[in-house]
Amino acid sequence: MKDIKEKLQEYYINLTKVFDTEDDSPKLLHRKSFSKRENEELLTGIIVVFLIITILLSFVYYFLVFAPQQEEFNNLKQEKINKVHSLLSKDENHNKEAIISEIERCNDVESLEKLDVEAMCYPILKNSLIEELKEYKDKYNRVEIHSDNSTDIMNINNATNYINSRDSTTLSTLHIEPVDSVIIPLSINRKQAASGLITEGDVVDIYKTNNYLQDESESQVENQSQNDTSNITYTTKIVGGSQIVSILRSKDSASIEQNLELSESPKSRNLSQSSSLDIQQILSSKAAGTYDEKQIKIMLEDYGTRLSNYERTSNIGELDVEYIIMLEVPRSSVENLIDNMDNIILTIPTYDAPSWVKL
Repeated sequence: MKDIKEKLQEYYINLTKVFDTEDDSPKLLHRKSFSKRENEELLTGIIVVFLIITILLSFVYYFLVFAPQQEEFNNLKQEKINKVHSLLSKDENHNKEAIISEIERCNDVESLEKLDVEAMCYPILKNSLIEELKEYKDKYNRVEIHSDNSTDIMNINNATNYINSRDSTTLSTLHIEPVDSVIIPLSINRKQAASGLITEGDVVDIYKTNNYLQDESESQVENQSQNDTSNITYTTKIVGGSQIVSILRSKDSASIEQNLELSESPKSRNLSQSSSLDIQQILSSKAAGTYDEKQIKIMLEDYGTRLSNYERTSNIGELDVEYIIMLEVPRSSVENLIDNMDNIILTIPTYDAPSWVKL
């Protein structure tokens, strides 16, 4: 009995120790609360790590993928818009704004690349120039076509064909004006004068050649040899569609000498006879009224032209002949032609070539 009582007292003391703690809450509740707090902290840590990884991946995607794509998109869009401004710089019918609005509606690079700005501008440019042809043609059915570097005088048919055969970039540099021309003399040699095979009424284009040295130092320029590779020649067109009004060939071609030798038999005798003819003297005599008009008309009419034609067909001619050619040219090109007379070359355009040209 005593043993049982001692046992009960021992159990009571142990149970009292279990519940007698400094914390007001029971031990089991305290342990549950501690586990819940650990779980919340772990969940919070996972969320924070996830957010950090998400932000890092977002930065990586933005700088490595999105930003370059957006930059490419913006650059391409601006390039298209700049192209429209360049091609339609003179447009006054709001066509430019309509095309730019269509560019702005594109949302990605692929749709922008499919947008052909030049093809959209082409009919606008072409129709505008065709209308200007009708507006500015003169009484001879001609206009002046101005580009960045040259001026061409063309009839309406040739001008229309010229416009139809050019692309948008070229058309954007053209503008049409009424013909404002003058007639100027050019003193040139045979090589410059399209080999001297041109006649009155022919149409020619005029180019000029220029030489320049890559090194602009005057001391080095003086020492440059003719074979120096730094001496560069380039050619630019000044005028197109110039009509030849008249041609004067130098006097040297007007002197004709003839030697005739005869032999007689049975007496061996050699006879020689020489004669000379100076066309210039005949012309002077004609002007003075010495010769009858009918006597010399057949011989003198178109003498220079016929001589050039014979030279062309025989493939033999005077290569050092000088010419003075009267040309109709745009007024705006006169100063350039006079300043560069020694460096110009006349060429024959195939669209309006003489009848003897066979292509």
